[in-house]
Amino acid sequence: MLRLTFQMTAALLLALFLSSCGGGESGSQDTETSMQSTGDDVRTIEVTGTDDMKFRVDPSTQGVEVRDDNVLDQILVSPGERIRITLTTESDLPATAMGHNFVLLAQNADSDQFAMQSATAPDNDYIAPDLEDQIIAATEMLAGGESDTIEFEAPTQTGEFDFICSFPGHYSAGMYGVLVVQ
Repeated sequence: MLRLTFQMTAALLLALFLSSCGGGESGSQDTETSMQSTGDDVRTIEVTGTDDMKFRVDPSTQGVEVRDDNVLDQILVSPGERIRITLTTESDLPATAMGHNFVLLAQNADSDQFAMQSATAPDNDYIAPDLEDQIIAATEMLAGGESDTIEFEAPTQTGEFDFICSFPGHYSAGMYGVLVVQ
């Protein structure tokens, strides 16, 4: 029969504890590491669409700038960087009253015109069919509790690229921002 002394038992428990806690290192990860833990060299940004018609994001997310109340203002990227955007809509309203999408437009697209024309295209997820060639990437139109993820390569040319929600009235209410390639 194996008999463990108190010292051996304590040493064994300490070794098990340290190995389960990462060798005694701090248990907290920095935000950059935790936001990019997918291991596939794609930066992921979690965005929430809300009933007050805003894109919200955790302000500690790597490479984003926010306005008041954590409203997403800018996404800062490098030319050609792989980006993953996951949009989740938080709403108790019916989909016909409150839906959100994330539409990244080409550099020279007119956001005002795109939003205005798209508002008349409910059968195409509020995307004007004749303006689809101005889209770099877009999620589906999402009702409350729904999520969609898009993955794209940032443009290689530097500059600013608008992103909007094309649900009627949302762009004019402030549901927009800029992807900045720098």
